[in-house]
Order: sequence, then structure tokens, then C-alpha cells
Amino acid sequence: MLDQQQDAERRAHDGAPAMPLYRRPMPGGGYVEVELDASSADAAPEGRGAPIRGRVIMERRADPGRRYGHHAPVVAELAGDDRDELVADLFRLARDNAALARSLMRLHAARERAD
Repeated sequence: MLDQQQDAERRAHDGAPAMPLYRRPMPGGGYVEVELDASSADAAPEGRGAPIRGRVIMERRADPGRRYGHHAPVVAELAGDDRDELVADLFRLARDNAALARSLMRLHAARERAD
């Protein structure tokens, strides 16, 4: 289920083209999104080549103006050979608000330790 307001040519956080698959609004504002690395998803036929990579990002900023120049945090990044299995795992996380909150807490804790 692709949100029609998304930019299909959006770049992933590492600069690779990203193929958005799913987006839903968060209860307090912002959104969560599932995307595949378009280069790995298109280049690797099923069962051969480099693994397919995908990620879940979570933008907590409700005001789109505050998002300019800001990359939403990547709360999960997965890789695998089976596209359907990978997408199912990413969707499962994207629909689970408690799992998203735990992932954000881990990101914040890791950032605080690095500072």
C-alpha cells in the first residue's frame, strides 16, 4: 500500500535510490515508512546476486516544514534473499507501535553513549 503523496524517486539514507512500499501516519503525528533499496531489489533476481535490502523509517515531526533537511531515523534495516519474506518482516515492524518505540529508545540510547 503506497501513499500517493510520496516521492517515488526519493533517495535512501545512504544515497541509494529507495523504493517506498508502505506509509502510514503515526498517532501523534509524523509517519512510519517501509522502503526497499531499489538498486538491490531490481538488480538481483530471486535467489541470486546481492541480498535485497529494506528499511523502516519513522518520522516523528508532525509539521512538514520542520522536516526540511532532516532525515527520518532508520529504526530497522534488514537484508535477505527472499523479497516476500523481507517485506513481510518490515511490514510487521512498521505496524507495531510498541516495537517502533523500543527501536527508537535503542537509537537514542546508542546516540547518548556515543556523545
